Amino acid sequence: MALDFVAGCIGGCAGIIAGHPLDTLKVHVQSGRGSAIECTKALLKGGTLATAYRGVGAPLGGIAVVNAIVFGAYGNTRRSLPNSNSLSAHAIAGSAAGALQSFACAPIELVKTRQQLAQPGEGMPTGAWSGARHIIRTGGIRALFRGLGITIARDSPAFAIYFTSYEVMTRGDQSVARVFTAGGVAGMLSWILLYPIDVVKSRLQGDVVGRYAGAWDCFVKSVRADRWKCMSRGLGAVTLRAFISNGACFTAVAWTERAWQHYAAQASVTPLVRATGISDAMYNDHVERYYDI
Repeated sequence: MALDFVAGCIGGCAGIIAGHPLDTLKVHVQSGRGSAIECTKALLKGGTLATAYRGVGAPLGGIAVVNAIVFGAYGNTRRSLPNSNSLSAHAIAGSAAGALQSFACAPIELVKTRQQLAQPGEGMPTGAWSGARHIIRTGGIRALFRGLGITIARDSPAFAIYFTSYEVMTRGDQSVARVFTAGGVAGMLSWILLYPIDVVKSRLQGDVVGRYAGAWDCFVKSVRADRWKCMSRGLGAVTLRAFISNGACFTAVAWTERAWQHYAAQASVTPLVRATGISDAMYNDHVERYYDI
């Protein structure tokens, strides 16, 4: 359904805007540039959020594609499965959506990561498209998809957890507070359980000097150099970001779906209202209470 794609796009934009500063902090901490407090001070140097929002163009510009794929693939896959309301159907659909969206997400996150970690004088442009062109020009088209395999390994199980846990927490209660909280908790669970994979992905995609031959090589060298603690570095920032970002995303998705249902209900019943003489005010009040607009 077109509604899945539109709602996903709007929800994704809301989540990116709400959570990008904490995502930037996460990437800096994961890459070994200091503790969370040290990186926060560096990002807020100058008294503005400009540095914290550096690299937001790539995910925000691509979120229409990524979240349209996620929610569109999830919704259509789930509806095609037998017993589409079962938790197993939500998990299978989430896993398929996560794997599919990785093909768009991997290059977007690579550009974002390179821009977030760029130092003055490195020549990395700040714009999303110019950043992508710079990477292709210096490393070829394959460089833009560096980390695709590990992105799939992260996102396929993560989205299975994400959608299934959200469904469990919102069955029977679709209030705004429940939707925001469930979306936030679902996001936290998916990140916490798959976080070590994300650490490797960030280090691999942020590697501009060819230090790592691949994901496994990156994992081995990271553990040798920084011990196992590096696999949980930045987890506090990403957990907080996941709650805020995913809570905002699911709230925006739910609001979009309810607004569409409200519009569709009005469009379909207006002729009946005119024929029966029911007042518009009475009908609108009923629809707004029913859909909790």
